[in-house]
Amino acid sequence: MIGVAERRKNWSREETLAALFLYLALPARLIDDKGEDIQTLAHAIGRTPAAVSLKIWNLASLDDRRRARGKVGMVNASKMDRLVWAEYSSSGDRLVEEAAGAFFDQLNSDNSMSRELKEAIGIDLPEGQEREAIISARVNQQFFRNTLLVNYRSRCCLTGLSNPTLLVASHIKPWNVADPRTERLAPDNGLLLNALHDKAFDQGLITITKDFKIVVSSVVGHGAAEDEFLWRYSGERITLPKQSSPRPDFIEYHNDMVFKG
Repeated sequence: MIGVAERRKNWSREETLAALFLYLALPARLIDDKGEDIQTLAHAIGRTPAAVSLKIWNLASLDDRRRARGKVGMVNASKMDRLVWAEYSSSGDRLVEEAAGAFFDQLNSDNSMSRELKEAIGIDLPEGQEREAIISARVNQQFFRNTLLVNYRSRCCLTGLSNPTLLVASHIKPWNVADPRTERLAPDNGLLLNALHDKAFDQGLITITKDFKIVVSSVVGHGAAEDEFLWRYSGERITLPKQSSPRPDFIEYHNDMVFKG
């Protein structure tokens, strides 16, 4: 139970940013008062793990991408929560860099992180500003992956493969050209594919139509075994996600700008 003193202690911007970082970096199943990283942050800022978990879910309640999946969640977001989320929505990567810095400023060392968080952001990182930029990109990519795993029930939308180490969150409109504020993390800009078909999709050897069927490029031959792993799915319809089916304009971009006809 949260004490009176803690209830009266307003969250600072830096503390709220650190909570935002964990929301973006961790899968939802690890965001509770028993989570290792939740406990680490709580200890560092002098709050209970329950209070940190609650703060994260209050931030999550402001996420339109989460709402699109039918998740409403908490309804007690504070003014600071709303200000931070509005800034994140408008500035994207820049605020994630700041949030990463706010989180790591609270930790004594990288050894304070859980294994899951280390896997999400990587641990072979340089120091300084470049570190935060790399972490920002990895956290955003991990958040995108976590979203697609939920939407696609942790199965490749083409083959049904469910081995998590072989599943890749594929962008339909590529990461490097997608708008960082509105498109990079949009769940309807993603497909959950196995590693082989992700690579083929990324290289324009396959694409999907607006009615969600696979098209194979004419540049793909028929001689090699790996070619047949592409041709066998030609004309097949992908399995659609629970929420946020691929958006037509993203599909059109991949058809026109990435697919090798």
